[in-house]
Amino acid sequence: MRWILPLLLVVAVAVFLLKGCSRRVSIPSGTIVFLGDSLTAGYGLDPGQAYPSLIEIKGMTMLNLGVSGSKTEDGLQRLKDYFSGGGNPRLVVIALGANDILQGVDPSVVEANLGSAIQECKDHGVPVMLCGIRIPFKFGTDGIFEKVAEEGHVPLLPDLMQGEQTQEELLQDDHMHPNAAGQKIMAEKMQAALLKSFSFGAGEPK
Repeated sequence: MRWILPLLLVVAVAVFLLKGCSRRVSIPSGTIVFLGDSLTAGYGLDPGQAYPSLIEIKGMTMLNLGVSGSKTEDGLQRLKDYFSGGGNPRLVVIALGANDILQGVDPSVVEANLGSAIQECKDHGVPVMLCGIRIPFKFGTDGIFEKVAEEGHVPLLPDLMQGEQTQEELLQDDHMHPNAAGQKIMAEKMQAALLKSFSFGAGEPK
């Protein structure tokens, strides 16, 4: 039985090395599409102040498909229309679900719509990153985005606002939507998450 401990050690080291050697998905130069709601659209602000417009990644163009009031069902249809209209993005960022949660849409419906949106992208050979949103007073909704990301095998930014909703200086007068300063912070976090999850560069992926 003396061989068991050394064997377990070898296996553990091998797993560590495999994880350390895992490569990020390579994204060729082109367009990143942001599919979202008012948080992505930049509700109450000039279009250039919304977080997608503030992200700078060499070789990439940002396309904002955020529409205020969108629920996951609306976003899924908008994504399908975009693809059927000839859209050819290199990456899609899905940032939907806040309005569903606020309006009490059944979590299973939210999960199904987000899963369908991810599958729609995969059917077109397009990688995806999913973004979640934490709404403190809506209990029972935690875990929706983690579950969808895990089942869809896509990277997740757990909370698009990540606490900004509790900082008055980062919100507009409605106490819900980020102001320009809040959008800037969201852009910084989004850009960091994208660079962590994907490798961007010119040319086609190998």
